[in-house]
Amino acid sequence: MNYLQMNEYSKFEKEEQALADYFGKGNFIPFYKKHLKQGKIKLTLNDFIAGDIDTMFTAMKLLGINYEYDDYPKCLNKYLYRKIWESSIKSLKTELFTEYTINPTFIKPKNKLKKFTGCIIQSIDDLNKLNNSGDNTKIICSEQVNFISEYRIPIINGEIKDFCFYSGDSNIKIDKYIVQKMVKEFENSPKAYCIDVGVLSTGETALIEVNDAFSIGIYSMPKKVYAELLITRWNELKGHKNDMIMV
Repeated sequence: MNYLQMNEYSKFEKEEQALADYFGKGNFIPFYKKHLKQGKIKLTLNDFIAGDIDTMFTAMKLLGINYEYDDYPKCLNKYLYRKIWESSIKSLKTELFTEYTINPTFIKPKNKLKKFTGCIIQSIDDLNKLNNSGDNTKIICSEQVNFISEYRIPIINGEIKDFCFYSGDSNIKIDKYIVQKMVKEFENSPKAYCIDVGVLSTGETALIEVNDAFSIGIYSMPKKVYAELLITRWNELKGHKNDMIMV
């Protein structure tokens, strides 16, 4: 069965609506997140499910799927054009309370269950952006760079399916040859994923991050591409039950 999450207003978000249109009337069951958490949905490995990050992590836990990921695969580091490192809220606070200000640093939660939205931190005053996240929260830090054009690129079985512009100047195009190199050089990649790529103010086509495809924004993807992206990845994850999945 195909399960599609509804929001609190009993409606589909645009991602689930695209899947509903793809499957067709009568070929899916709408559900609320709370029902999955309460065990009212008897999810099996024969089922497909789509919803927000929290819902999908709940589904994986119920099915015994252990999961880890990496937004920045080492094999693609040369395409970052900036320094990336891991830290914690505690370490960040210690640095800020010692130095009062730091070089502008983009930070985001390491865990996909996002406790706060990625943001630029430079001073103590910026700590209010962290949504009261605990000191032990792991974060990914990045040197600040200026992306002037950004695209999401869905890949299924090693094939680029689209180039979806989502931010900046749409007249500034990424170098598709560089994107093809990223896809080719992504070792041990999942069967379905997206890479976010942008053009820097310095002119390079750079990797923003890799995004897994079990729960991802549709942006301007065709519904068929979006559906096949999620279905392909979910089938792969189910096939690796009780194995560690790395992205």
